[in-house]
Formats: sequence, C-alpha cells, structure tokens
Amino acid sequence: MDREMQGKVAIITGAGRGIGKAIAERFASEGTAVLVADIDREVADAVASQIVSQGGNAIAQVADVRNRVDIVSMFDKAEAVLGPIDILVNNAGIGGSASIEEQDIDAWDNMFAVNVRGVFLGVQEATRRMRVRGSGAIINIASAAGKIGRSYMTSYCATKHAVIGITRAAAHELAKDGVRVNAICPGIVDTRLWKEDLNPHLTELEGHEDQTAWDLRVAAIPIGRHQVPGDVANAAFLLVSQEASYITGVSLSVDGGMVMH
Repeated sequence: MDREMQGKVAIITGAGRGIGKAIAERFASEGTAVLVADIDREVADAVASQIVSQGGNAIAQVADVRNRVDIVSMFDKAEAVLGPIDILVNNAGIGGSASIEEQDIDAWDNMFAVNVRGVFLGVQEATRRMRVRGSGAIINIASAAGKIGRSYMTSYCATKHAVIGITRAAAHELAKDGVRVNAICPGIVDTRLWKEDLNPHLTELEGHEDQTAWDLRVAAIPIGRHQVPGDVANAAFLLVSQEASYITGVSLSVDGGMVMH
C-alpha cells in the first residue's frame, strides 16, 4: 500500500468494467477511497462491493456523464461520504465503427456527448472543487486514436482528439492553481469494447478473411502483446502520484509502441 495515496479520494467514471474497473481497484489497493461511477448500477455496485470485501473503501454511484446533474450529484456524494476530491479519472466512453458515408449522425452526436461533453463536464466540476483547495489531479482517458487516424473510425478518432485538446487547454489554465491535468492514450486493450463491439464490425468492414481486426492490430504492436486494463491502471497511478508532480498537459501513450510520439 502506498502511504502517499492513503486517505485520498478519487472519482472514476465508467468504473464498472474494463479500464475503469482496473483503475478503481488499483487506487483502492493503495489506500485511496474510490467512488465507482457507472451508467450501469449493477456493475458499479459489484465493483464497489468487491473493493470493500478486500478491505478497501468504495461506494457506487449511477451516473450518465452526458448529464450535468448526474456529474454534480456524483461529486456531491463523493464529498459527503468520502471527503474532498483529490483525483478525477474521466474514463467513461463508447466506441463504434462505420464507413464515412454510412456514419449515422445520431450515433455521431451520442459519441460526442459521452466521449467529449462527458469529459468536459467532469473537468469543469472538478475544477470548481479543486481550484479553491489549490490541488488535484485529473486524468482523461483518450486513445491512440486521439493521435492518429483510423479507417472506419472517424467519429471515435474525432472524439479522442478532442479529449486531448481539452486536456491540454485545461492543464494550461489550471497549472497556476495546483491542479494537474493529463491524458492516457491506450491502444488495443482486452476489453468488451474491443473484443465484442469493435472487432466483429471492423473485421467485416475491412474485409478480412483469415484474421480478425484484433489479430492484425495485435500482431503489429512492437512490444509483442495486446494490452490489459491493468497496464492503463499502472500509468494512471503514476500520473496521480507525487512522482508525477511536475507533469501536466501530457497525453501519455500506453500502447506497447503503437504510437511513438
């Protein structure tokens, strides 16, 4: 257990599964009190209960990050039950794939509502709470797709580029107030979003016969393996720790060497 993290309070959105769950579990294991936020009550409750059963401190909260009322309620509950917020991880997000000419505009708008507005609303509310205290750390989960282009993923790439833009602008504005803002850009992560949502559709769109989109992308990763959620959780832990006290405005690639800049 990290003595530095004991007694701190973190909110993690989209923490019922995948990357968010791994971050919540890692922070809790280091002594941080965690609010597990997710749009799915069942998975949020399950993660919080698991953390508590292992000796950690966690509560669950249903939150739709598209809705400002839910964001404010999430912060209010965390502060009332756990204490002032030290850390926010804006992890909640959705994916999707389509050719440009077949991109559904309602789906486009919803992806921006979750992936971009949801991140901004989290940053905005965290700023209101952290700025007056003169400290805090915010992490926005972007993607390798926020640094490069991907065929059939125009909407997703656009949202993740926007997350990096929010991160840089907020980091610049909040640095003087003692609040650090960074992004993490994962690559090909073994999550439901990739395996069940993206992989089948991308495989079809790209016309693969012998290999799936997942297999082809994993084969191209320089480090030689696919990513697991714990890889992102490790990076998140570093960025909120005192070891990263001089780091802000960074969009850290955690992708096995897929994007080397």
